[in-house]
Amino acid sequence: MSGKTDFVTRLLAVFVLFLLAFALRALGADYGYFHGDERINDAARALAGQIVPGQHFYPPLYNYINGVAFGGLFALGLPQGWWGSPGEFRAQYFTDPTVFYLTARYVTAVIGALIAPLFFAIARRVGLGLWQSLALGALGVVFPLGVFMSHIAKGDVALATATVAVFWALLARLDAGRPGRWDIWLGIFAVLVVSFKQSGVFVLLPLAFGMAGLLLAAEGLGAMARSMGRALLTVLLLWPLLNIGILLDFQNFLAFQKIQTVMSLRTGDGIWPGLATLAQRALTLTWGMTPVFAVLALLTPLLLALPACRLRRKPALLVIWGSLALGTLALGFLAGPRQPEHLWIASFAGFTLLSGLALAGLVAAPGWWGRAAGGTLALGLGLSLVGAGIAVTEALAPPMWQETDAYIAEHLADEKIMTMAVTHLPQARAAQQMEIARWQHLAEKYDTPLPEMAEERLITDEAPGAVFYIGMPTVLYGLEGVDEDDPDFQAQAHAWPPQREEWQLDHWRAQGFETFVVKDPEFMRSEVDSELMRAFFNDLHARCEVAAAFDPNKPLFLEREIAIYRCGEN
Repeated sequence: MSGKTDFVTRLLAVFVLFLLAFALRALGADYGYFHGDERINDAARALAGQIVPGQHFYPPLYNYINGVAFGGLFALGLPQGWWGSPGEFRAQYFTDPTVFYLTARYVTAVIGALIAPLFFAIARRVGLGLWQSLALGALGVVFPLGVFMSHIAKGDVALATATVAVFWALLARLDAGRPGRWDIWLGIFAVLVVSFKQSGVFVLLPLAFGMAGLLLAAEGLGAMARSMGRALLTVLLLWPLLNIGILLDFQNFLAFQKIQTVMSLRTGDGIWPGLATLAQRALTLTWGMTPVFAVLALLTPLLLALPACRLRRKPALLVIWGSLALGTLALGFLAGPRQPEHLWIASFAGFTLLSGLALAGLVAAPGWWGRAAGGTLALGLGLSLVGAGIAVTEALAPPMWQETDAYIAEHLADEKIMTMAVTHLPQARAAQQMEIARWQHLAEKYDTPLPEMAEERLITDEAPGAVFYIGMPTVLYGLEGVDEDDPDFQAQAHAWPPQREEWQLDHWRAQGFETFVVKDPEFMRSEVDSELMRAFFNDLHARCEVAAAFDPNKPLFLEREIAIYRCGEN
């Protein structure tokens, strides 16, 4: 095959892999919910020039990217007649923000889809042939956790893509005759990793030491120092630009990191609970790596060490594996059993890549090794496709709020309702005023300012069929066990601990609430990490009757059983 033909073939392969990966990630983007971690409001503010985010649980770069995308959306909609001015564009956000969420999710799908060409490019870089490299690219296409998380517009998918891009740039740097530009690319991808999510540093730090060792052995001390210096200088120059919102609001950033520490760190029981949860998660089809790649993640160094594994740059691949292993173990220790599905996306992507490379490197081996490697790779690819299919199938399923809203509108429209469930029913003006008064009370109690509420959010003219409902006073995941009077806990707006008064059933019944819509009632009665909240839900279950119950259609998208309790005279 001539050089020109080979280039065209590779370019076509990259294009097709990207399109397939994007299609799988974009399908079902409008799955019926707005995820709480999708900071669409901060992205809209970034478009308007407000580069300091409303909260600092995640770095602000993803808000800026989505803000740029919203600018493109505005330009696209003008000739289509979707809006005629910036004022109408703003009004659309408050009337129905779905198009903004979809735009951000499509951006996420684009970034997530880049992982498939990167898998292909890395396979070619380590010496695999076209068909083996296409198999690796296909693994990137159907990477299940990547497919699922691409339906949620947050930075975790971009973290995984940027991490794999660092691995690609490292391998390219080791092959480069003129390494300067690849040192800069390494720095660019590394700064993107930590600008999408700070936890990426747990992989980058050991990788940097491993890279230094590889360069020292291959090129000597001077070349290693120059190379690492160029990469580090790139990081130091770009990080302030990509994270300017942090620098302009550094005190609040530190305050949110303290809250994040309370929410995320669970080191009291040692490393084993975290490792047990990690192993369980890794074995699952959609939120993990599938059983095939979960097992192979442990065996990859042994497979790479086999003489029959025909790959280039094996020491570099072992450095990448070691960095992933160290970073994963560190996160597992810090997080303990509290491991949300997005926590491992970069690690799982990296381990899947390395396992696939090791298998593909053995496919051409004669006899049993080649047949076993080919069959295992095909099985892993098939299970990954099943896992991705489950995510897409659930995304396309009807959301259960359609059922619960219909029931409430028909049977409970005149009740005062406290709910944990998503609802699209119009809210009564008095109910909104009650919620705002609660927020103001808590903001004063904890001496923290509330974010400014847009006038368009305030209900002035009550819609027909409006229902008096307020949200149950649940807290951010991880804050359930915090005492409201803990002097060491520095609360921020909407990140406050459970309030004892609010978790007494009679407190709400005295205000006329007799209907309670509970999400995942069994979990709330027996497993939620708050004795106060467990007591409330057990009291509710003992004294009130379940008037209706609904099963979830989308458990991956955080739907759970919904039980509607009515208390009556009890």
